[in-house]
Amino acid sequence: MEGNNLKINGSGSAAGGTYHNVVIKGEGTIGAGLDCAKFRCYGTSVLSGDAKVQSLHIYGEAEVAGRLKADKAKIYGTAEISGNADISETAVKGILTVGGNLTGDECDIKGTVAVKGDCEAERFTLNGNLEIDGLLNAGEVDVALRFGESSVGEIGGTAIKVRNKRGLFKKNSGFLSAKVIEGDDIYLENTSAGIVRGNRVRIGPGCRIETVEYNSDYHVSDKAEVKENRQI
Repeated sequence: MEGNNLKINGSGSAAGGTYHNVVIKGEGTIGAGLDCAKFRCYGTSVLSGDAKVQSLHIYGEAEVAGRLKADKAKIYGTAEISGNADISETAVKGILTVGGNLTGDECDIKGTVAVKGDCEAERFTLNGNLEIDGLLNAGEVDVALRFGESSVGEIGGTAIKVRNKRGLFKKNSGFLSAKVIEGDDIYLENTSAGIVRGNRVRIGPGCRIETVEYNSDYHVSDKAEVKENRQI
């Protein structure tokens, strides 16, 4: 990508526009319309509008006031995106907040993700806590609940797995609430849902399910509660 390099040390600001490499060490604010190959933040950064970045690395805190489009994003800390986030490969060790929809191929979260809209990926992996107001849709959904109350409007996918990844102390257990969970192969722990619908459904310990609809196979743990099940 053509464009000059931009480096902010300490505290500073710069206009948006096209750059090659952008590095912030300290506190930096960049105007709307950032377009760059690489963006690195070691500290705190504010992008005042939409941003298009091939490779995004955050070590600290970052705020995007508009939409974000990126090929790769690695967040070690906190990132808040006001609009939609279209990221092919997302890796988070910390907290990611998206005010719109989150889309991409790979989404790997170790920590917390909060999405006001829908989340769509080929593969969605989480170890921690999630809050998605809309639909979580992925070919493979693998969620390890570590703490707190998680919630999703609906989950759809081919293979869906929700496990209780309890730490050393029982109080660290997580719990997931969803209205509808629909997939081909489903395994759930510590989950509350209105409807679980799938081909092969296994309801593990800690679940409270209103209705299970299954096609070929169904199993429920004696430590789970299912009010109604029917083969379809």
